[in-house]
Amino acid sequence: MTARTGYMTFLVAAAAAIIFAITRVENWGILCLLVLALALIGAGKDAKAISWGQFMPLGIVVLFVFFLIYHYANPMWHRVVGYQTANLRHIFQWNDIFNSIPFNDARYFRFWQPDWLTTYFQWVYNYGFALSYWICVIRAFFTKDVQKFGRYSLAGYLLQVPLILPFYNLVLLQEVWFVQGTPDLLERALTPEQQFSTTMNCFPSMHTSIAFAAFLLAMREKSAWYRWWIGTYCISIIVSTMYLKIHWIIDVFAGMAFAYGCVKLADWIVGTRLYASFTAWFEGLGGRLQERFMTPKAPQAAKPVQSDQSTLHG
Repeated sequence: MTARTGYMTFLVAAAAAIIFAITRVENWGILCLLVLALALIGAGKDAKAISWGQFMPLGIVVLFVFFLIYHYANPMWHRVVGYQTANLRHIFQWNDIFNSIPFNDARYFRFWQPDWLTTYFQWVYNYGFALSYWICVIRAFFTKDVQKFGRYSLAGYLLQVPLILPFYNLVLLQEVWFVQGTPDLLERALTPEQQFSTTMNCFPSMHTSIAFAAFLLAMREKSAWYRWWIGTYCISIIVSTMYLKIHWIIDVFAGMAFAYGCVKLADWIVGTRLYASFTAWFEGLGGRLQERFMTPKAPQAAKPVQSDQSTLHG
């Protein structure tokens, strides 16, 4: 095996291992993997014209950091919710206000509720929060584009979590089914205490904001297939929040506005000179590593053989 082949084999194996680890955090099943795989079709149309050897070394490192954040984010989120339940006294309590607004409970999304459609939206809601984000980040990896990598990760999650917490700390608004005293259409086996804490962070809808950020950024891509595929999936996530009586109509519009703001903020960050310098360093270091490990060494010239004068004249 040549040094070039060994180097690329190592990079491909490392990338595959990280992507596999990402799929195991929430035990994605075959349908989740299918959604992800189909989203990668046509990634070459949006790819940057640099080599894999130049992009992958640091691309793998960044993807691994994102995986670590994802792996430990859920326990952290539950600690935040626990802190809210035990310590915070929300300034704004909107349950009764939102319930009194006509049609704010999105009842017209539930005029037809066959079992298969409810099962579909349950699946979409349960996995869409993370999957819509990771589809974009993993596809950005396959486009070899450092700017897409940054824009999708910032707008889809890294900016949203810290910026949305002040809303959740100030506003107590709970899920539609909980406020109206109807069954939980997600069929979660929750105790009364768990129901209260699980349903408390509704404004704005973060399922909506993550999905809509993915939708907005996907509409910029060249691949018509990707725009159609991710667009349909993200709209399904948003609809599921209303169909399942999780979010109020105002939550959803607030989530869309919040997502738009995060996308614009991500655009600004990625457009700064600092990020341009990071991109240049990222690709420059990858290029040097590629040259170091993938460029064949020139064979050394053989030293001329000198005759032994003593032998000739002995």
